[in-house]
Amino acid sequence: MNYAPHTSQGVAARATNLSKVYGQGETQVVALDDVSVDFGQGQFTAIMGPSGSGKSTLMHCVAGLDTFSAGSVRIGDTELGSLKDKQLTQLRRDK
Repeated sequence: MNYAPHTSQGVAARATNLSKVYGQGETQVVALDDVSVDFGQGQFTAIMGPSGSGKSTLMHCVAGLDTFSAGSVRIGDTELGSLKDKQLTQLRRDK
């Protein structure tokens, strides 16, 4: 799923080509497959879909609560993929 970027007040968080895969081989589950979405500053965003469609996984990855398999996540100007746990905790406190 891909969505057009917000342009009104800027982007608070952005996921680009985000993928999350659990397990390997026959037990592999693809929870997110090449998802790109912007969350606008000062905006409310609803994430809707059936059970098991990846809503919680998306939000956990964008919030830095879970790692992702591919793609990138930015909160403001900060890329989450390269941050260590302590840095993620600090970022969540500061933003």
